[in-house]
Amino acid sequence: MSSHFFPIIVNEALPETGIDDKFFLFLFRATRIPPHIGLIFNGKVYDITLVGPNLGTDAVAFISTIKKKYTKTLFLELNKPNFSATEIETTLLEAMKKFNNVSQENSCLSPIKTAFHQLFDIQMESVNYIFDLIPLLHQKNIVQHVFHLNLERNLQENTFYLQTYNQNDIQQSIKALNRVNGIC
Repeated sequence: MSSHFFPIIVNEALPETGIDDKFFLFLFRATRIPPHIGLIFNGKVYDITLVGPNLGTDAVAFISTIKKKYTKTLFLELNKPNFSATEIETTLLEAMKKFNNVSQENSCLSPIKTAFHQLFDIQMESVNYIFDLIPLLHQKNIVQHVFHLNLERNLQENTFYLQTYNQNDIQQSIKALNRVNGIC
């Protein structure tokens, strides 16, 4: 593939059960530019959107919607950091509340960078995009497995090729979503 794609090796489809006590970084609408990024911890979704944060919404309902709408999604299962579940949840809540919503200044990656800096002690200065973060997570042995939903036709030899993007692509996506949602 061209150099405008970032390869991600995918282990298998997301299991039907057993995700409740796991920690995931997800790429929702993985084939779109840019994908939406968020976290699942202990069966709860944490992310920021244009209209505000999801602060521990039900992951089962989220995954059910992904399946129903056939939304192409990647799930990177992460090792749990050396904190209690309560401390992890508090860190995720605080990071999401700090940024509150996607804007011209903050992408959905912003609170994840803040949370991962605290939880995994990773330096995030050079991370601007998800394709900057994923190699760092692999380098630190934080990624356990990579699962997918609805990407069967997008895999080549168990590899998903994420199209890279830039800041302008993010801004254009935010503007388009604002128009669709009547926010601008």
